[in-house]
Amino acid sequence: MRRIRRLGLLSGQVKFECGDGFDLIETYADKNSTAFFIDPPYTAGNGKRAGTRLYAHNQLDHEKLFSLMAHCAGDFLMTYDDDPVVESLADRFGFQVTRIPMKNTHHEKKFEIVISKGRSV
Repeated sequence: MRRIRRLGLLSGQVKFECGDGFDLIETYADKNSTAFFIDPPYTAGNGKRAGTRLYAHNQLDHEKLFSLMAHCAGDFLMTYDDDPVVESLADRFGFQVTRIPMKNTHHEKKFEIVISKGRSV
């Protein structure tokens, strides 16, 4: 959470780009001054996935994404549904998982997870 708050202080130094996320990650992967915020379609794991309903382009190789992030020099935050499949990927790549309480559109309490490089979020 502290990193998200600090982002506001850096607004003049933040660059947002539109394009293929995998290409952008590969472009900036070796720059330790680059930080990524990744909010992919929630299509990994089991059960109903909101990402398939909400996004026309929802197919994503989640394992490839985790592998790319494992090789990035800079920091990142990734958000996902709280799901054992996603947690298993995070564990396999040595990432930190933090559960964040939230309410969905039906006001049901559930958790999302924030994934980072192993430092506390």
